[in-house]
Amino acid sequence: MRSHERYRWAGRPELVLLLTLAHTQVSADDIADCRVLLQEHRDSFDWGLFIDQASRHKVLPLIGRNMAVHRLHHSTDGVPLVPYRWLFESVYYANRRRNEELAREFGKVFTALNSAGLPYAVRKGPVITESLYPDPGMRRMYDLDILVEREDARHIGRALSACGYEQGRLSEDGTAVEPFTRKTQAFWRLHVNNELPFIKPSLDPAVDVFSIDLCLDLFQKHARGNLTTAEVLGRRIPATLCDSASFALSPADQFVDLCLHLRKEATARYYMAAGVDLQISKFLDVALSCARLTATDQWKRVMTHARSTGTAESVYYAMFYTRFLYPEAVPEEQLAALGVEDLGFLEEYGAVDGKVGRWEKSFPERLFARERKSAAQGASAVPRV
Repeated sequence: MRSHERYRWAGRPELVLLLTLAHTQVSADDIADCRVLLQEHRDSFDWGLFIDQASRHKVLPLIGRNMAVHRLHHSTDGVPLVPYRWLFESVYYANRRRNEELAREFGKVFTALNSAGLPYAVRKGPVITESLYPDPGMRRMYDLDILVEREDARHIGRALSACGYEQGRLSEDGTAVEPFTRKTQAFWRLHVNNELPFIKPSLDPAVDVFSIDLCLDLFQKHARGNLTTAEVLGRRIPATLCDSASFALSPADQFVDLCLHLRKEATARYYMAAGVDLQISKFLDVALSCARLTATDQWKRVMTHARSTGTAESVYYAMFYTRFLYPEAVPEEQLAALGVEDLGFLEEYGAVDGKVGRWEKSFPERLFARERKSAAQGASAVPRV
């Protein structure tokens, strides 16, 4: 199905163009459709809306790359179809530069962790960027997530401290690390499955701050499931990440983790209030992971793993909504293979907060709503300082 038909539900031409270009591979037919769309709406196309939404969904570097590679700004009459061409291309090249700097820093961290001799595995971040995306500038990388056992967290924290990291938040001027309040520290100990972030201000203008999260469990506290950290680390695999020896989750654990993460952020009030609960970049990560499972014929193993670990609902949630955006990547028969019958959870949010609600707006309405928190009732109890 051509892009202009597949994404007709988005309504506005700006959103149809965004969804069409938010792919790692864009067909010649889809590029042709983009040209027609831009020509038809040349005088009314809202580039401010387009840039805002592409940024909110963390796909602006990918879109900039696709615009540059396919020379989408060219037109037969010589009037550019894409104004501010330099803006889109600059975001892409700057993101590639940023990811290269992050990789250099995180490679040093892996060396330090290996020297400490303690088990760990890298989640998301460089694993996704380097294994699923063919170009290092396509996906914006943020922090480094590392899975560790609770009893090892203090020792690994010492290794990070030796690398210049401190637990805290960046000061207002971005030059120092300030400690979190006691209230925040107490809340995280009781309710969050991560240690408070370890950060280090960067001297490179491409990176504001280097940030590392130590995750103690793939599940949020009080969440259902039977994936223990010890078992997951027991299945970790050696991996070369950031040009350094490291460790990643097994393919099955990696996919389940990605789905757990997507559902957590899509349904938690904390992320709704910040406007980062629904982001196309997260669904694209899942879509690319699905495509890899198809290519490597690993679906049966992963579906069995999801059912046996009590994560089938979260995997179904992530695949269901990913299929809405990237239908070609998610096989319908694999959704059925999960054996999930009651689908009421697809319209729920707030379980992580301990207070379940139901959406008043549809998924397409929420996806592009600028004020996310207005789509749900109630505020997050998570402190931010």
